Amino acid sequence: MGKDITMNIIEWLQEWTKSQIDGDWEHEQGVQIDMYDNPGWFIKVDISNYIDFVEECKPKGYTNEEDWIDFDIKILGKERNCAYLTISGDINKLNKILHSFKAIIERLEIIEKEGRGILSQEEVWQILNKI
Repeated sequence: MGKDITMNIIEWLQEWTKSQIDGDWEHEQGVQIDMYDNPGWFIKVDISNYIDFVEECKPKGYTNEEDWIDFDIKILGKERNCAYLTISGDINKLNKILHSFKAIIERLEIIEKEGRGILSQEEVWQILNKI
């Protein structure tokens, strides 16, 4: 993808991150982008603001170290009040990971606005496969 598209996703991530800052969120997990040593990328994001609209999902795992993408959603806390989304992929998937995260957040915002529904594991896989 071209430079403009890449910059647009970075700008979107910056704006979305700013919209989450509330005095607490940024002191917890916030947004973390890092590398695995296999090599690969991951983004881990505190999505606790959407906790009512997600279900816990475990990663599928992968069999091909050169072409893979995966995700999981963890719900934590004694009161199950923290939710984290991790999307990971091989070294060539950073752009896809970021665009997939954006699409997942956009879907969660629609669900939240409608006030009903849960983002299922199957729907996340559809998003990942579409990007």
